[in-house]
Amino acid sequence: MSSLYYGTPERLLWEDEMALRDYIDRHLDKTIHRYAPYLIDEAVLTPVNLDCFNCHIVHGHNCCEGGQPYSMEGENLALFNKHALPILKKHTTSDRVLYAKQKGLFEKTANTNYYPSIRMYDRNCLFLIKEEGQHICAIHRYALENRMDPAKLKPFSCSLFPLEIIEYNDAILITALTAETECFSRWGDYYRSHYSCVNAKQRPENTSGHYFAEEGYIPAWEWGRELLISYWGEKVVREVEERLYAKKGGRL
Repeated sequence: MSSLYYGTPERLLWEDEMALRDYIDRHLDKTIHRYAPYLIDEAVLTPVNLDCFNCHIVHGHNCCEGGQPYSMEGENLALFNKHALPILKKHTTSDRVLYAKQKGLFEKTANTNYYPSIRMYDRNCLFLIKEEGQHICAIHRYALENRMDPAKLKPFSCSLFPLEIIEYNDAILITALTAETECFSRWGDYYRSHYSCVNAKQRPENTSGHYFAEEGYIPAWEWGRELLISYWGEKVVREVEERLYAKKGGRL
């Protein structure tokens, strides 16, 4: 058995793979539905609220800070490599550009399980910049300015959260971050100990109703739908969700 985090060359660690197999065994044909080659988990209907621009206000940081993206592959990697230095030149300082030229765009460390990931700069992703008090992704901004699809230019994993997609044997599991899936998800313990976007119980007391408001929680699938259309096409995404909602006894 060998499992990969979809959109990367990264294999699950042994303990993560065992947790994944146990999860699938317990839920297959109950809340995980087969639609070859997909295993569609009802967890993708879990309500989440990606109120990202207010995350720093509520939690003091967001999930892009202090971390590195998962590695890339295929067309995603090729497109990124083509535009990486122009992005840095357009949206960052000359010091950062020089650093990237001298050190390279990628690094392999224990934190990335020695897969090549975008290099850190000043304790953050090389492409995470700060403007007007907000941390923003320079890759995303550049893509919008140049009428490109950000989901194709950014590392796939950066757009995926809080969905989780794993190549499992000959199937593709489509699930989302929950208390049950964090034991094998690439997102680790985000559900249990970090952000109210995926777990409303993590919302600090006395938080203003403007931030992570209850009405802002919608199915995780809806947040990730456009990303999947970018990679799989509208037809595949429609077929997957038709079967998902049919199993739940409803329709889109």
